[in-house]
Parts: sequence; structure tokens; C-alpha cells
Amino acid sequence: MAILNTRFVMAAAGAAALVAVWLSDPLQSPVDEVEEREELSTNEPDIEATQVEFNQLNPDGSLHYRLRAQRISQFESQQLTRMSEPDLHLTSAAQPPWDVQSANGYIRKQTGPAGQAEDVVYLRERVQMVQDHPTSGQITLRSEIFYIYPDRQFAETDQDVMIDTEVGRTKAAGMAADLQTGILKLSSKGQQRVHTIVLPEQFKNS
Repeated sequence: MAILNTRFVMAAAGAAALVAVWLSDPLQSPVDEVEEREELSTNEPDIEATQVEFNQLNPDGSLHYRLRAQRISQFESQQLTRMSEPDLHLTSAAQPPWDVQSANGYIRKQTGPAGQAEDVVYLRERVQMVQDHPTSGQITLRSEIFYIYPDRQFAETDQDVMIDTEVGRTKAAGMAADLQTGILKLSSKGQQRVHTIVLPEQFKNS
């Protein structure tokens, strides 16, 4: 019933297929716990810089993602880069781009699900992900922690997440997002269920 009700609310409010949502069991924690990652960078950094911009290109030369930071500290032996005030612009061939900001974060190499090496961008403190869709309007995701995998166009958090759209607001205990398709997988935890508030004015003149 929750799936049907969620879809009905989206349709009744006149929202296009910006985001499809379904509910699931609580997310598994990422492979490396936050505490373990924090302990990796206790030594002095090999490189420090301010006002940094990094552009990752697709094979055809188009922009895959752009990452800016007010300050970075790189630890080469640990393949770890700390960031202050990171700003990530992530593009996709199938969806409008996402703009992601937070107070702090880092980038680290890890082994992906298919056994390949991939970058994981870990963002924390006031993380905000925003997408402006030409037909469906703006969607904003907020949480205190997000793990973003640019190569897979995937993001996840096992912390409380708030989703704001022109339809209304949804709260959940966690989320996994396929950024290529716009599908969000929301999770509940204990007494905290997925909860949606629909803005009454969305039903006017419908």
C-alpha cells in the first residue's frame, strides 16, 4: 500500500516522472565505517592546496563531474584526499546534473561491486544535493552524511534524509539513489517510518 499511495500522491500533485520512490529494509552500512576512514589521515599530508578545482571527463571528452573545494589535504600512501567545503557538480547523459555541497568530506579509492577500483566521495555536515528538472521542477536531498560514487552515478546514506520537491516533503531513515534513473530507494528504521507531507496547494485547480 505504501508504494501505491506514494505514486498516487506524486501523480495527483501533477509531478512528472522526476523521481520514482519505493520503500525497503534499512540500508547496509558502507563497506568502510566512518570511524575507520577518519583514522586513516592522522599523519601530515603530502600535498595541501586552497581554492582547488578538479574536472573528470568522459571518454568522449564531455564533463563527467567537477569537484571544487576551499581546501584539500592529500595523503598519497593512503589514497585519501580530505576536503573543506566541497562542491560537486555531477552530470549524467540521462538526467539533469546534480549539485552537491557540504561542510567537509574526502575522496578515497576503494574496490567497487564488480571488483574494479573506483572513487568514493564521502560528504558530511549539512550535505545538500539539488537537481533542477526542466519539467518536474527542483528536488533537494538533505542529510548529515552522503556517500557518492561518481563512476556508478550512485549515492547513499544510512542517516536521516529529507527530500523536498514541489509536491511536498518526505523523511526517511536512509536512502539509496540511482542518479542515472532518478530512482530513490528509501528505508525505515525501528519506529521511524518513511513519512510524506503533501502540500495542499498542489491539489488546487486539479
